[in-house]
Amino acid sequence: MINTKALRPIEYIDLIRIGRPNDGGYVVPRKIFSLCDGLLSYGINKDWSFERAFWNKNPDAFIHCYDHSVTFLSLILFTIKSFFQSIIYLVLLDIKRFKKAFFGFFVIPNYFIFFRDKRSYFKKKISNYNKENNITVEKSIDKILKCGAKNIFLKMDIETSEYEVVHDIFNSKKNIVGLAIEFHKIDDYSVDFNLIIKKLKNFFFIVHVHANNYGKLTESGFPSILEITFLNKKFIKTPVKLSTRKYPVEGLDQANRISKKDYIIKFWNNIYNFFLNLATGAPIISLYFATVLLAIG
Repeated sequence: MINTKALRPIEYIDLIRIGRPNDGGYVVPRKIFSLCDGLLSYGINKDWSFERAFWNKNPDAFIHCYDHSVTFLSLILFTIKSFFQSIIYLVLLDIKRFKKAFFGFFVIPNYFIFFRDKRSYFKKKISNYNKENNITVEKSIDKILKCGAKNIFLKMDIETSEYEVVHDIFNSKKNIVGLAIEFHKIDDYSVDFNLIIKKLKNFFFIVHVHANNYGKLTESGFPSILEITFLNKKFIKTPVKLSTRKYPVEGLDQANRISKKDYIIKFWNNIYNFFLNLATGAPIISLYFATVLLAIG
């Protein structure tokens, strides 16, 4: 069972969303741009809008991106796909999807423009061992530290491999200012997920959470994919209290999937709103109440 109570963020309002609209952008603490001189990004596929936005905020930062699936052939195929998609969406007058597909048409020149100088791409898979095209989190941290970075922000979206590699973070926690991790299939990996969250919270506060609506809802009605943002405790000097916000936060979050409503997460017991949203068909999760229902069942 997912320990949903452990996911409640602290009250922290100095947040900003960077990266492209919808899928690919993440909410992070605004202070990371002044605190961090390095960004480690695991899993970029054909989208480095988050990394570009980070660089725009901090042009002197070292940025190391890892993804074993990006090849020149995959970029060519993506360009062709984006070209035909942009025509289809233009004919359908679907402006949002047209913009996304149109910018994908320029992925190859954007790749060569972005990845140079202090911004590097490594065709390696983040793994729990170092061999051939695999590299551990710990070694990738050592690599960016040797380049000159001292304080790192880490972004991870590696499709369930997070459960194999995230433990390496604990060995280098002193160098990590914050994290944005996308956890996948948390219902299937609930034991590992609960343990990771528990360990991370020894050194980091959860400052934001967002449900990725590409994922399904679990049997208990909780999202199966979560984007969780952490900030190292040593960078919060004031007393903390738990958030009373409803997530997603209006004006900050965006639904990953354009055609689908965002999942709503409330971290307090509100039975009236639970049934009200249930009746109206909104995908709302009242976490404490859902826990009670599970216990009764």
